[in-house]
Amino acid sequence: MTETICFFVLAALLAVAFLLFPRQKRTKCFALCVLAGALLFEIFVANFHSFHLLFAGTERTEISLESEDVLLSGGVDGGLTSKTNGGTLTVELSDLSKKVGTVAISCDFLEGCDWINVKVDAKDDTQTARYRSGVADGQILRTDERSAVILLDLSGNVHALRLQLSTEKEASFTVTGVTLNQAVPFRFSILRLALILIAFLSVYALLTFPSMRASYEKRPHLFERIAFALTAVGMLAAVVLTVLYQYDRTGGVISDFLSQSGNQITKELVDAFSAGQVSLLEKPSEELLALENPYDWSQRSTAGVSYLWDHLLFEGKYYSYYGVAPVLLLFLPYHLVTGAYFPTPEAVLLFGGLGILFLTLLFLEFAKRFCRRIPLNVLIASLVILQCSSGVWYNFCSPLFYEIAQTAGFLFTCLGFFLLLRSGVVGEGSIRLASLCGATLCLSLAVLSRPTLALYCVASLPFLAYGFFKYTAECLGWKARIRGAIPYLCAALLPYVILGGGQMLYNYARFGSFLDFGIQYSLTINDFTRSQYHTDFVAIGFYNFLLAFPQIKPDFPYVFSNYSSLSTNGYYFLATNNAGGLLWRALPTFGYFGIVGAWRALTRKERRAALWLLLPTCVLAPFVILFSIWESGYAVRYCTDFAWQTVLGGMAILFLLSVRRAEKQTQRILQNAFVAAALLSVVVNAGLIYGFMSREGYLQSWYLELARIFDFWK
Repeated sequence: MTETICFFVLAALLAVAFLLFPRQKRTKCFALCVLAGALLFEIFVANFHSFHLLFAGTERTEISLESEDVLLSGGVDGGLTSKTNGGTLTVELSDLSKKVGTVAISCDFLEGCDWINVKVDAKDDTQTARYRSGVADGQILRTDERSAVILLDLSGNVHALRLQLSTEKEASFTVTGVTLNQAVPFRFSILRLALILIAFLSVYALLTFPSMRASYEKRPHLFERIAFALTAVGMLAAVVLTVLYQYDRTGGVISDFLSQSGNQITKELVDAFSAGQVSLLEKPSEELLALENPYDWSQRSTAGVSYLWDHLLFEGKYYSYYGVAPVLLLFLPYHLVTGAYFPTPEAVLLFGGLGILFLTLLFLEFAKRFCRRIPLNVLIASLVILQCSSGVWYNFCSPLFYEIAQTAGFLFTCLGFFLLLRSGVVGEGSIRLASLCGATLCLSLAVLSRPTLALYCVASLPFLAYGFFKYTAECLGWKARIRGAIPYLCAALLPYVILGGGQMLYNYARFGSFLDFGIQYSLTINDFTRSQYHTDFVAIGFYNFLLAFPQIKPDFPYVFSNYSSLSTNGYYFLATNNAGGLLWRALPTFGYFGIVGAWRALTRKERRAALWLLLPTCVLAPFVILFSIWESGYAVRYCTDFAWQTVLGGMAILFLLSVRRAEKQTQRILQNAFVAAALLSVVVNAGLIYGFMSREGYLQSWYLELARIFDFWK
């Protein structure tokens, strides 16, 4: 199933490539060479284990499980070949005295069992008195017959084998047969072949096609078509991740859109607002309120009191810290119309998928206004890097109520800055007041989704100031300027005043303070009312989000998390330890190291513009967000708040340097570097995301099946 879904995604990419590729003889020759190489790789490298028994001098032997030389233990009903409830079934084959190159285990998968872990102990000519433990291991997948054949590289004759089989709890299987020296089935993977073709042909096209080396101003429509095609693939990938999550959790792929249950955003806030109150309907228990310090997790745990996890407790009532924008825009209207509660995974998919779309639109607008001399291959690679490194993908993999706020904030921030650029407050063209009003409205909604994002409202103020002077520049006299300024100021600031004022009133209604969002009242693992600032905790966030070099291993997905607590002494909350520095996930972030050269290349007027526009949005706001994470602890989803902004700033510096230093050789190096960075970004981010999905509780047969496609030597 995994391969089928991924194949359709790749087929869409190949269809797009076919439409875009010119029918030149050189291109056809290259494509045929790649296809030939991919086929040879598929036959002789990816399937080299199928030749494992060739010239080995082994004999295929079927073992009867009723033989006296077969010992069974650990199964139910007195040692039968069935096991259940997380135990281990042992099948011991003695008195073999023959060469063994493979052992094939036939199983019936029962009661929700999708895979079986196998560990093999053996006695061979090098050690006959006792077993060598763990000489081989593997995983038998329900959907992959090839995985049932375990390879053995032993010396001389094998005298005994001990097979230890286990699976997850609440699942069971039955061993129906064991065969020695069964050939490894040949597997031709269309998905693997398609990936090789796409990777090589994409790099070839980006680096050699004249249309890809042309600047944006010469082929703007081509760039737009490619950008939307890539975005469609990205949105489809978001759907796939959501389906995988649903499959893992429920065994199905369809949520209940008529559900009568939900979490504090999808249901509890909806019910509270429906009842006309800001506190939640459920009341705290008397035992909880009687504690000396109910915010102390150890006191709650020791007393064994019941409470709502990660809710706010203030003056005897429960509240929710999370923003009201998703509730007012989606969950409350849906409940009023249907009487049911909108499912969380689909809400995260909706907000995150639209965020992916508007991030592309934002980059298109950025390219249109500031990158007209940049080659298309650089811009395409930049868009791939920006989307892959945005961090929104982690939210699809674990769509809880946290991720609703995260993806809603991501959507409105992307949409807000897209409209801000589109409004014309910077760059050429007249100012569009409707777009400007929409921009500040969306940035306000971002704050109402996730309070942390208020920093981007502050970062937008220099944009608004530039637009103000641009809008009133043609007005003569102070009276004319005042009259001209009124519609601009209304469009730019009224959304901030109205929605910001509404948020402040909401804060006051809950906590008696206009500026108190209530995070310190959280009933979570840490007592935020008494937690103290430590610079070491700040360093943990900066290191893991920006600098941590991913681990590289010869196992799928080859790129692994490298989280580090920096040997900090003290308690630092760790929600998810998946970490890979943004510098390595998106190499153009290194562009900040060229900031001195970029500064020198600018005129005085351009320096002022860059200082007031680029610095707050791409540097200061992300820096403050990263700084503030020390209190909440580390969770990889937080990078959704600042990743694309940081990467875009580094890209902007590199674009400037390439335009101002336009030597042909420099341009060529830049193009090669960006294409390589895009390929690396796909691999690194995909590996980290896979690792995030594969943590305990999420590892299912789909992921294992995907791994087998690339770990073909297992």
